[in-house]
Amino acid sequence: MRVADRRVTRLIGQFLKAGVLSEDQFLRTEAGTPQGGIISPLLANIALSAIEERYARWGVSAHQGSCRPSVTGGPAGRARYWDCMAGRCVFLPVRYADDFVVLVSGTQEDALAEKTALADYLRRTTGLELSPEKTKVTAMTSGFEFLGFRFVMHWDRRYGYSPRVEIPKTKAADLRWKVRARTGTSSARSSLASKLQELNPILRGWANYCRHCAYAGRMFTSLDWYTGRRIVRWLRKKRPKARSCDIWAAYQPSSLRPTRRLWREGLVEQHMLAWTPVCRFRLAWMDMPDFTMSSGEPGA
Repeated sequence: MRVADRRVTRLIGQFLKAGVLSEDQFLRTEAGTPQGGIISPLLANIALSAIEERYARWGVSAHQGSCRPSVTGGPAGRARYWDCMAGRCVFLPVRYADDFVVLVSGTQEDALAEKTALADYLRRTTGLELSPEKTKVTAMTSGFEFLGFRFVMHWDRRYGYSPRVEIPKTKAADLRWKVRARTGTSSARSSLASKLQELNPILRGWANYCRHCAYAGRMFTSLDWYTGRRIVRWLRKKRPKARSCDIWAAYQPSSLRPTRRLWREGLVEQHMLAWTPVCRFRLAWMDMPDFTMSSGEPGA
């Protein structure tokens, strides 16, 4: 509830008063936290810890003073199971900095009532207000987007409903726009190697972030084909008088997989998203990292 170390509070105050550099202009911050600054998620984690405290029965394990979330077992998992069996409403929060989702096992009326109750609770405890535009109530069958993923309950004739993590179409469209913007006429003077070095970090990071989604391999193959076609058009703009055989001479076997061809110049070659190992995210098989656990002592 209160930070006793004055050095910490002084440092936070300096962060809040540092200002923002936007479009080559320095802007002073009179209120709030700078968008994109590292102080914003820190303060959000401190203030919004009240959400975990409100739903501690279903979301946080009290075993040996640890604040480790329980996924399948433990007191929280058993509480969720027995409350569902008894027909009581269950709420499970999932939070990342200032973005959070509250999963509700109940009716739509229960979710709407809890939305109002949570808004009042945050207003009383932290003084924060929920954004009416961003706070929505939706069914799992319709799905929702969170942290760049789409979560939905998928229906299968053999197995019924099952949860699925998908790549949103808007996220794939954003990647196509980034590739298209970097393969325009304005950059035609660059070499193929420098252009691949510019595109590869974007493709590699996007693939590593989305490789745990369902049917990620199909999406990666489609984006590889699109990237290849954009590079062809870029080479034709770069060399308008060259023959097709001269342009396609850069389409060479890969050094990693000699049986596959891709765009390459020297040792620099196109990063193929389809070669990224795809694996379904199995939270129950993973250990919780140390930084998510608390010693249980005050101020920890």
